[in-house]
Amino acid sequence: MEIDKLLKVMEDLRDPIKGCPWDKKQTLETIIPHSIEEVYEVAEAINNRDYKNLREELGDLLFQVVYLSQITKENNEFDFKDVVETITKKMIHRHPHVFKDTKFKNNKEFDDWWEKSKKKKKTGLLNDIPKSLPPITKANKIQRKVAKVGFDYKNSIESIDKIIEEANELKKEVLNKNNSKIKEELGDLIFSTLDVSRKLNLDPSVILSKANNKFSKRWNKVEYLISIDKKKFEQLNLEDFNKYWQKAKKIS
Repeated sequence: MEIDKLLKVMEDLRDPIKGCPWDKKQTLETIIPHSIEEVYEVAEAINNRDYKNLREELGDLLFQVVYLSQITKENNEFDFKDVVETITKKMIHRHPHVFKDTKFKNNKEFDDWWEKSKKKKKTGLLNDIPKSLPPITKANKIQRKVAKVGFDYKNSIESIDKIIEEANELKKEVLNKNNSKIKEELGDLIFSTLDVSRKLNLDPSVILSKANNKFSKRWNKVEYLISIDKKKFEQLNLEDFNKYWQKAKKIS
């Protein structure tokens, strides 16, 4: 099997005598940043619909799991096969409507089952959210969890109204030059904005990524237009930049 070949490649890379010097000295802690980076590269390939590159990026991500499992194997903790066995059993347990005779009346009943199946012991609603999650992802998880127990807006318009409320509060503190409150209110504004994404069933990370790409592409057009006019940034004021920005918007 191909996976067995990959596992053997990983073993050879970590071989104490013949292995790669860089790979031999890696630890769980040093590999984690690379694993996180690979997740983002997979997401980028999906967002760009670059399926040829996605195949490669998924391979890189799989290799990270193999890498971490090899290190834990060397530490006599568990190996890759244990990882596969554990996730297989977990997915079968969490989908009794597929692998057993359990029937759910609707999606809400299934969602309730899913949440209960993940909790090993009763704890605070938000206590099982990893502290190391990126802020945007963590905010989204917090909002989804409290919404499931009823702490939610009736509709997306109400969530947008909350953004307006928070923006006005931020404006007030900026005018008052209250620096400590400015940070707090800005945080509330960002949090509320992210919640609109949840209410619209949109992933805020994906939405922000697309906004970043949109801005970057338009800025590249702005730079192109400025270069055509043989001008430099330091020669332009905000009004000039806005004029170029409007021109760039009209370029298909």
